Amino acid sequence: MSIAPVRPAPAVPVPVPSGNLAELLAATARAHGWLGRRAYVVEGRSYLFSEVHEGAGRAAAAFIARGLGPGSRILIAVPDGIDFVRAFLGALHIGAVAVPVNSALHAAELTRAAALAEPAAIVSAPELARHFPAPLVLTPGELRTPSPGAPPYARVGADSLAFAAFTSGTTSDPRLCFHTHGDPEVFSRAAGEAIGIGPDDTGFSVSRLYFSYGLGNSLFFPLLRGATTVLSPRRATEDDTLKAVGEHGVTVLYGQPSFYARLLDHPAHGVLATLRAAVVAGEVLPPVLERRLRAILGDRLLNIFGTTEIGHALLANGPHGIREYTLGRVLPPYRLRIVDDHGDEVPAGTEGRLQVAGPTIGPGVARGGAEPARLTPDEWYTTGDAATVDADGYVSVHGRLDDIEIVGGQNVHPTEIEDLLTAHPAVREAAVVSVRRAGGATSLRAYAALHDGARPGAVTAELLATARSRLTWYKVPDDVLIVPELPRNPTGKLLRRAVRALAREGDPHS
Repeated sequence: MSIAPVRPAPAVPVPVPSGNLAELLAATARAHGWLGRRAYVVEGRSYLFSEVHEGAGRAAAAFIARGLGPGSRILIAVPDGIDFVRAFLGALHIGAVAVPVNSALHAAELTRAAALAEPAAIVSAPELARHFPAPLVLTPGELRTPSPGAPPYARVGADSLAFAAFTSGTTSDPRLCFHTHGDPEVFSRAAGEAIGIGPDDTGFSVSRLYFSYGLGNSLFFPLLRGATTVLSPRRATEDDTLKAVGEHGVTVLYGQPSFYARLLDHPAHGVLATLRAAVVAGEVLPPVLERRLRAILGDRLLNIFGTTEIGHALLANGPHGIREYTLGRVLPPYRLRIVDDHGDEVPAGTEGRLQVAGPTIGPGVARGGAEPARLTPDEWYTTGDAATVDADGYVSVHGRLDDIEIVGGQNVHPTEIEDLLTAHPAVREAAVVSVRRAGGATSLRAYAALHDGARPGAVTAELLATARSRLTWYKVPDDVLIVPELPRNPTGKLLRRAVRALAREGDPHS
């Protein structure tokens, strides 16, 4: 059930005596002659691999000077950029645990994130420092101060904790998933090899570094495999992304389905045809969007799937053996199976719960000071997704189990209906939830955001007519409400609980 890479892995990581990931990255760059090559481009300025690792050494010295060391939790609340990379690697250098957080969160959310992480220190942009009551708050400038020399790399094992990532919190409160110094090499052998990243590539990730998907895209993969990465301190817009592709020769673009949908509406979207690979993750890719992207990219479109608990992706639809409208097959060394409610494996083609096993899985915990949860490679982890796998090993994910709506005593996957609605040329995005009506009965309501120039009344009537002609009665929405946009979190995932809250409270546009 493995997937062959686009091309052979460009470099083999160099084993180091300390076992420390930060040393491994520096040693690998040195051994393969990358130190003089460009590692990052940030707002037009280039940084060499040597500058990245030297800067990480200065950050490590600053941490040591302030009493931090192995096991210390260090919250990193700075925008994507070279300061983030150096702070993250500096934390690993001393054996601490780096905990990235979205620096663009509301002040109250930043304070809450710090309370959940329970850090010994926080690296924060100066303007955010007042939001953090931690005993030690450092600015990026303090980590750039020259020092007599970098401290020795902390000696660690492959199973020693290196970083923790917050889950997205789309269906519940965020949790912290812990990963080790050995995990990124596994991510690289799985997703990194499927994407085929190498020294000839320049990557740009719409997903940010505080998110596990973006962390792999913009830090682990390029530093392990010699690629260049374009970073944007501000959240990327469609203009920013297409400009980066054209100006910097981006070869690998990473984004979520909803973002790609907006890119295709941009008049300059033709530049996407120059990409070597367009990687899609974060949500189920709607068939209508997959068709539009494949019309431009063909087999250069790579749909992947993973979770924060896994650390990156364990499924990829390509580059070889592509089967449209699936998430592809499992990437070694991971395994998967589909089980019923009793935990028994189901036959091919039967829907059930997706379970995965592998060496990098860290189920989340509620607080940074809690005992980190890690599974052995033989333990099965239930992702919370409803899925099927066919006889050839191609996996389809139908939605989150906690997204299922119950109408007329029947389970309904909203994504099935949403895919039908978004196939309408006037619909940009759609979400479907159940609503308790005035008489007490439960039925479905659809929310739709339209492309510019669409006529809401006509589109609503056409959507309802299409649903009635194509779907079983209990899957047909009773009404369609037009909204400017759907609520999404900073990573681009649909916030279904916000849509459900909107349905409970009544819609201001109705």
